[in-house]
Amino acid sequence: MARPKHRILSPQLIAGAALRLVAKHGDFTIPGVAAALGVHPSSLYHHLPGGRAAIVHRMREELYGSIDLGRALDASEAPLERLRLWMRAYRAATARVPAVVPVLVGAPVEDFRTLEIYEALFVILRDAGVPVEQRVACSAMVDALVLGSAVDAGSPAPLWRSEGHDLPELRGVVAARDDADRARAGFELGVEAVVAAVSSLAVPTRVA
Repeated sequence: MARPKHRILSPQLIAGAALRLVAKHGDFTIPGVAAALGVHPSSLYHHLPGGRAAIVHRMREELYGSIDLGRALDASEAPLERLRLWMRAYRAATARVPAVVPVLVGAPVEDFRTLEIYEALFVILRDAGVPVEQRVACSAMVDALVLGSAVDAGSPAPLWRSEGHDLPELRGVVAARDDADRARAGFELGVEAVVAAVSSLAVPTRVA
């Protein structure tokens, strides 16, 4: 049997095309994805009937499918170390396409993979002793760091270019460390700040 001349359309191919458009243009459209794949827009709805929302959910699955939650859920590891691992893994996956963050945060989380990742986060926060009423606020704090740093990973280096301006403090700081490692170093500072905040919320376990 002769092989088809074109790749068979699938949700994975659609999500991949959408991610490439976001990386290049900051967003995607149904006609744009269809054009990138050389198909009619109606073909996308056959595979992802929910249209744009369904594509966003599938984009999340593509981005986060490679995250290994094994160590983050390993009860033999200290909860705060598991939190560090979770944040680093989530940031690394998101930073593959920094421009995708505004697209993702504009849609509710409904895909199982991302829900599973946040289930792991709430397990970690529970194991760290964070009261249940504080866990959503903690997740918002974590999101602010992880997603913000993922966006920052796409910024140019050096970021600040102050030539021609009388800004000696800024020039001195830029000369000292405004390089390609700036975003990662800032993220790691933020990780420790989050860990300290989570630790401060922990309720001591009562010994019977």
